[in-house]
Amino acid sequence: MSLSLFILGSLADENSHPYKLKKILQDALPINKISEGKFYYNFEALQKKGLIEPVETIQKENRPNKTLYRITQGGRQFLEQEIYDSFKNVSKLEDLYISIYLLKYIDPIKAAYFLEDAIKQEKRRWAEYREAKNKQEFKKRLELLDDKQQMALQFISEHAFSQSDQNILWMEKLLTFLKQIEIEIDRGVPKA
Repeated sequence: MSLSLFILGSLADENSHPYKLKKILQDALPINKISEGKFYYNFEALQKKGLIEPVETIQKENRPNKTLYRITQGGRQFLEQEIYDSFKNVSKLEDLYISIYLLKYIDPIKAAYFLEDAIKQEKRRWAEYREAKNKQEFKKRLELLDDKQQMALQFISEHAFSQSDQNILWMEKLLTFLKQIEIEIDRGVPKA
């Protein structure tokens, strides 16, 4: 859904056409290359849902026509809700990139509240994994594996746990960032 979010957020600022938005996306965020087919498919899907609509077709000699789109009122409401939902339901941190990029459309404190809960859930989940790893039952199953499998499992576990620690640290930094935005807004510091 993050690609659709980017399209909606971009159209919330100004009417535009798919090619221009695809270029902005690839220049602005560290994401993998997106195929034109996938990008245009998302435009079509958003239009079918009534979240965006075409407003004008620009015709230039010796150039393909460009259709400009705008976000609908329903699209604006959907955009806001989807950004909040991304903070509520964090599965991959990379999925938050576009939501962070579009923070100007939501209340950062509300997003921080959702993120705090997501951090607690993530910490709880990894604490349960660590606890399960230290139980006798797990150790008995580990003894059934040959030496190479035990070493491989240890190698995988080290990575998974260090990655989870890093992800939680990043989420905590994001939480601080969200709270800082609100503090600056309260002080009257203009948004960059």
